[in-house]
Amino acid sequence: MDHAGNAEGRGRLMLLTTDDGQRLGGGRELLSRLLHAVLGEMFADVQTVRLTGAGTAAGALRGRLNGLDGARLAAIAGQAARLAPDRVLIDGSNLGAAAAAIKARGPDLPVSTFFHNCETRFFADALRAAPSLRGLGVLAGHWQAERLALRHSDQCITLCERDGAELALRFGRGQDAVAAMALDDRRDPACAPVQRARPYALFVGGGFFGNVEGLRWYARHVAPLLPVPTLVVGRGLDGLVGALPANMELVGPVDDLSPWYAGAALVVAPILSGSGMKTKVAEALMHGKRVVGTAEAFAGYGDEVMAASLRKDDPADFAAAVARLAANSAPPFDPALRELYVRFHSRAALRGALARALAHAA
Repeated sequence: MDHAGNAEGRGRLMLLTTDDGQRLGGGRELLSRLLHAVLGEMFADVQTVRLTGAGTAAGALRGRLNGLDGARLAAIAGQAARLAPDRVLIDGSNLGAAAAAIKARGPDLPVSTFFHNCETRFFADALRAAPSLRGLGVLAGHWQAERLALRHSDQCITLCERDGAELALRFGRGQDAVAAMALDDRRDPACAPVQRARPYALFVGGGFFGNVEGLRWYARHVAPLLPVPTLVVGRGLDGLVGALPANMELVGPVDDLSPWYAGAALVVAPILSGSGMKTKVAEALMHGKRVVGTAEAFAGYGDEVMAASLRKDDPADFAAAVARLAANSAPPFDPALRELYVRFHSRAALRGALARALAHAA
């Protein structure tokens, strides 16, 4: 069978993902769902296989994550053989064992893997932040899975070149194509902004280790220097209660982020470690907001975004930049910043990047 296919309007795709399409999640889940929607527009027929089970410790150490055992891998490989799609796209390098099984059964079937980050770097940072035997096992499992993904994928798509360099450093192979972080447009231009007595800086993010680590640094070294409050919006951050100074307010999860962005003077992104690209920067641009962040927060973003943002790693410099933006009464919505989102990090931008990547791989 000719597997070249066409990534715009026809052809059959088999998509493997760990996202069930329903559970609440953070940036990764949002990106996965947008990726799936865009692929549905690009291919005439998308057969989606959702892998949401839990695996065993022994299986994980072989790179068999998310419920992938021998029987499940054989079933996936058999399904791929029966469907005979033009391409298999695997949503996440944590499913590298599936790539290996599919290629063992059908060596000529093209397999692309979409890397949300360099998982090995991500979980190494997580282990450093909270050392434990379990964390070491998680790192080992993802190392094996990522190794399999790189070895058995015909094409590796990363969010940025940095991730490709990290993969090449660890495994000897980098990316074949780049498709940058993207978000579906969720801004409500008609919303009433949240009002506070003073201008406020806004942090948005969930309770994963990079956000918690960054917020603790910000609370300890930056917030005490600020004349304005910082509101923290997101789920899973209850552990920070008691660790925040008086001018930081833990709002918690909200149903709609638009009013909080609309009322903010600026967005802060104090991230010290991690991999991939940080969703919060693209989301701030979507809402037309200036960002003050650390170098890690902007990793993978292009020159235009960097030129429109303030990168500060020194706490005093970070605080001075926040205070300056808050005092200057920045516009509640900057169309130039919004345009950067549209050009580089929107649904259309992701579709264009995927079309180019898959056409090149055909």
